[in-house]
Formats: sequence, structure tokens, C-alpha cells
Amino acid sequence: MAHKSKIRMSIGWIYPIGIFSSYILLLLEYQLRRMLLQNGNAVWGVPYITIILVALMFIVLGIVQWFRYRNWIYPVLGFLMGLTIIQVSFIFPDHDNPGIFGLTYFICFILIILFILINWNSLYSHERFEMNSRRLFRLASERIIRTDNGYTERPYSGGKAECTKDELLGFVRFLHGNYIIKPFYYEGYVCLSFSMNTSLIVIHEGKEVSHVMIGYDGSVTVKVSDKDYMDYREKLSFDQLCASLADIFTRFLEYYRKGLESRIMIELKSAK
Repeated sequence: MAHKSKIRMSIGWIYPIGIFSSYILLLLEYQLRRMLLQNGNAVWGVPYITIILVALMFIVLGIVQWFRYRNWIYPVLGFLMGLTIIQVSFIFPDHDNPGIFGLTYFICFILIILFILINWNSLYSHERFEMNSRRLFRLASERIIRTDNGYTERPYSGGKAECTKDELLGFVRFLHGNYIIKPFYYEGYVCLSFSMNTSLIVIHEGKEVSHVMIGYDGSVTVKVSDKDYMDYREKLSFDQLCASLADIFTRFLEYYRKGLESRIMIELKSAK
């Protein structure tokens, strides 16, 4: 099976697909209504059906993203976008009297821009973290063909990595700076967290999501969350998946120790 087909599509892809489809439907409904009007049919020229459907799409997607990512930004943004789109009907040339709703449309539009600008860092960080987490899981599943066992709650011991404490901390800073993991520092180890589901922006403990713990003695422990595991289209061998993730981080650490940081990014980006 092709590697890229092992993981389900991200919710983020629904937005461009939905927006493009909505634009086509909007034009079709608008032209259809104009044709009916020209033929003497008593219909409104404004494409209300498409407008309402698109508004509901953004509101529902915002709610879905809240349940998936636990990040309040998405339902608020979805509500603002839905509310703004509903008011689009009042600025159509076929609408006789936009009244105050014409003004509120532009106010809501400005609020969306301000909201995105204020929360840009969180939005950008979440998208980068999720994108790289998906790359990690794709890379980890690349050579797995067994489906003999499913998910288990237990952590997986991934052996040991050769490094000093300073090398490990430098490696963690590099991964965090490139939005590959979010680190959590503990007395005897560092927890490198990543997730295709829960937003890393809102978590308070590294063990809330999938993570790799690397001790200052070099010990490596892997834990994959059930939500991330369920994103695979097939039931992969859980032990092989954890072992593969351990190998990836151990290999990336070795690249870093040798000054080959660019190889980490090249290898990660190759997992499409």
C-alpha cells in the first residue's frame, strides 16, 4: 500500500476544498436565479441557499476542530466567518435595502482580520506542529507492513541513544525551533510531544499526547496516543510503529550530533 495513503486526510484540507466548491455553487445559483428572473419567475436574485450552507460549513467545522484540537480559536473563528458569510446576501446588487446589515458585514469582516492577526502566532504554530507530526507518523509507518496487533496503552522501550545532556538539550531546541515537537523538561528526561489531533498549543503536560521521552542517560521511551493511532487507515503493528518512532528520533539525534541538521529536515519533508 502506498505510504501516503496510510494516514487519514487532515481537517485543514476541507477548508480550501469547501471554499472552492462553495464559490462554484455560488456562481451557479446566482446565474440560475438571474435566468429565472429574466424569464418572469418571481424569485430572489440573491443565492441564499449557498450562502447559508457555506456559513453552516464554517460554523460546523469550527465546532469539529474544537472537539479535535481543543483549541478555542477555531470555534470562534468559525462562528465569525459563518456570521460574516450570512450577511454577504445584504451586499449583493440584487438586494434592494441592505440597511444596517451592510455595515455589520464590513464590521465582522474587519473583526475576522483583527482576530487572525492577533492569534496568528497560535494559528501558524498549530498548523506547523500538526504538519510535522503527520510527517513523523508517515515516516514511522513507511516500512511497516505487519498488522498483527493493535493499539495498547503501555509505553514502548526504544533502547538507548548516545549523547550528552548538552547535546540532547540542543537537539530538543532545534526540533522545537522548527515546529517538529513541543518539549517538556523534567528532572531526569525531556518529553518530546507531537500530535496529529490535539493542538500542542493548549497542552500543559507532554504525556497528554503522543511523545518520545529521552532521558539524560540516553534511554528512549515511546508512547503513541489512541487518537493518533486511529488516524491510520489500517491497524498497523503497534510495536513496530513505536520502534520506528524510536529509531527516527535516535537517528535525528545522531544527525544533530554530527552537525547534519539539514538531513533531519530533508528526511522529514520527504514523508509526503
